[in-house]
Amino acid sequence: MKILLYLNEDLASSIALRYADYLCTVADVKLYSIHVEEPDVKQHAGTGWVRRTWEAGMQETGSQIVRRIIRTENVKCRFAGPPMIKVGEREFEILEELRMGGYDLYLEGRMDASDSDEFFRIISSRLYKQSPCPILLVKNLTVAKTAAVLLGDGVDHRKVVDRYQKLFPGSSLGIEIIYFKFRDQAEISFMDISEGGSAIRETEEMLRRVGMKVAKSTVICGTPELTGDFLRNYAFVASTQPVRKSLRMDVLAHTPASVLLC
Repeated sequence: MKILLYLNEDLASSIALRYADYLCTVADVKLYSIHVEEPDVKQHAGTGWVRRTWEAGMQETGSQIVRRIIRTENVKCRFAGPPMIKVGEREFEILEELRMGGYDLYLEGRMDASDSDEFFRIISSRLYKQSPCPILLVKNLTVAKTAAVLLGDGVDHRKVVDRYQKLFPGSSLGIEIIYFKFRDQAEISFMDISEGGSAIRETEEMLRRVGMKVAKSTVICGTPELTGDFLRNYAFVASTQPVRKSLRMDVLAHTPASVLLC
């Protein structure tokens, strides 16, 4: 799995780096990093030698930031190449690298993704909408041994399974299927898995055919807030990317677990 990890000098990147270090222990990973220095709109770089000197200074600043965060976190994972330092608009530079580099997964930390409006703003951005590969949005450093596949209205379970099995073949992570049904109530409740329709059965069968065993399947009823909290202890929650504001989007926003958007 070829991963591009975004690094910046902030807590979100520190957590994302440690999360990437964890992924290297449960999957076969080739890890690369990128950092983007965004010029201030008031800066005037000039042309020719002046611009080249200015860009070199910006790149050196970015290199120092990446070196500091890697040194501070003291992770065991090894990068497959030197950090890529870009100067320009962040989303544009990341998208260009994702398109040119043939990555299987983009990984970044976001500490502001628990609010529904902010989560929707993030996943509606150009980077998330145009990414050529799945995105793992790291919210917390949850190093569980099991991942959840979230199904429900609007989820293409075939797409989730296809992306998941390509990313994690032979992984030591366990898999549980969670089918979400909205119910306005004070506590979580559970239903028979038949209430999940054919999606659960087909997902289990598709995973079984590629050698991945589902440890458990659950149909859960509750509000997005309750369901999101229920998912908090998984390594990540995998689902298709919501195309609009919805109850499932609220679940993904409210869960403290990291979110894999396929």
